[in-house]
Amino acid sequence: MNARQELSLPDEMDVSVFHPDRDSGRPDEFIDREELRTLTEAWIDSVGIRSPAPISEDAVDRLNEAKAARTVLEEIIASASEAGWGTREITVALIEAAQSLTDANRADPEPAGDPDGEDAVREQIGHGEQFD
Repeated sequence: MNARQELSLPDEMDVSVFHPDRDSGRPDEFIDREELRTLTEAWIDSVGIRSPAPISEDAVDRLNEAKAARTVLEEIIASASEAGWGTREITVALIEAAQSLTDANRADPEPAGDPDGEDAVREQIGHGEQFD
């Protein structure tokens, strides 16, 4: 779950998340929703960059269309550069994000079929899970 998703959870939910700066020597530090909002508010505003929609239903064609949508990634890099990030810094971040998405997809190839957060919470109540 990313920061935007965590912050969009219902206020009634008690949310504790790992500190986003896991490399700061505080790998097991948890923070609450307000601290997360403070730490990430500059990062969660939409930059207004949109990817073109796929045209084909064929898997090979869709992969080629996605590769052709490279201009979206170039816009992200340009936006980050304008904000003061180096090209190498942002490309490393993109590569790590892509690897994270690949790992998540490998673990759950169809997350759209998963129950939404509210249903998942209801399903866990009474089963000794974190939302009790």
